Amino acid sequence: MSSPSEGLRRRRKDSLSDEFDSDLDENEIKAIVSDIEQDKIHDESADTRWVRFKTYCKEWGETASIHGVPHMAQAHTTIAIIVWSVILVISAIGFVYMFTTILASYLAFDVVVQLNTGLDSEPFPSITFCNTNPYKLSKISEVPELNALLTVYQSSADGSLKRD
Repeated sequence: MSSPSEGLRRRRKDSLSDEFDSDLDENEIKAIVSDIEQDKIHDESADTRWVRFKTYCKEWGETASIHGVPHMAQAHTTIAIIVWSVILVISAIGFVYMFTTILASYLAFDVVVQLNTGLDSEPFPSITFCNTNPYKLSKISEVPELNALLTVYQSSADGSLKRD
């Protein structure tokens, strides 16, 4: 079984064989050559420096990574190109202004040193002690086990606790 590409190869003209050259007469060959030459002349005349410059600028603008430039290059109307140009120019002027302002302030080398040695006395804040202990000593004393434990704690804190 033959593949589809083999059929194409068999039907294709062989440019080196003479059997198909006789199918074209001299006038047809001259017409083909003149068409090719006219297309070549037309292509060469259309590529003036200005056209090439515009083409290169458009290609560069469409692939540029600068914000706004691809919008200008892809715009279809003159108004859109002007609007994007104005936006781009205003942004560039703003950038240059802010950059020069910040750079000038950085290069001024202003050093601000302010040392305050305050020896004045400050008023002492008022302090309130809150009893956060939820247990009442009078209630603990009523329970004999807790009272004994409290006595042990107090004697260990006083140093009067004797070890056996």
